[in-house]
Amino acid sequence: MSFAVDPALEIARQVGNALEDEAAQPLAELQRNAPPGCDYFSELEASISEWSFGYGVAWALARMRDPLLGSAQTGRIADQAVRDAWRGFSGQVWAALLAEDREKRGPVDGDETAAAAEVPAQPAEVPPEPAEDSQYGDFLGKVARARPRRPPPREA
Repeated sequence: MSFAVDPALEIARQVGNALEDEAAQPLAELQRNAPPGCDYFSELEASISEWSFGYGVAWALARMRDPLLGSAQTGRIADQAVRDAWRGFSGQVWAALLAEDREKRGPVDGDETAAAAEVPAQPAEVPPEPAEDSQYGDFLGKVARARPRRPPPREA
């Protein structure tokens, strides 16, 4: 039996709190300095901003938990945490947001009509990989397994 806590679950709770905090408005400065006639951001733009903000919070929290954690493992924890937090915060489906945005604004450079219709419903799932131990965790494991070496007893 293990009492280990999945770091992504705790981090997702913290990311959810950050996303819901009214003081955390990543687009506020851009909105204040927007040119005349640009009075708001689209729902897609605001959602991308919030997702990115949440991912940054998750990345930072994962690094703070284990500063020696590899970038790939940190990214997997941040991906899972922001996905979990997003479901509770917004619940919006990315395909619907993209379709609505393209319908209002039309295609963008490099956007093909067929490709725009095949946008996945959620950001790509990262297949679970075996958890790689951090250097710190690996070191502590070696320390725990270490045994003192004693010289053989001397004959009297």
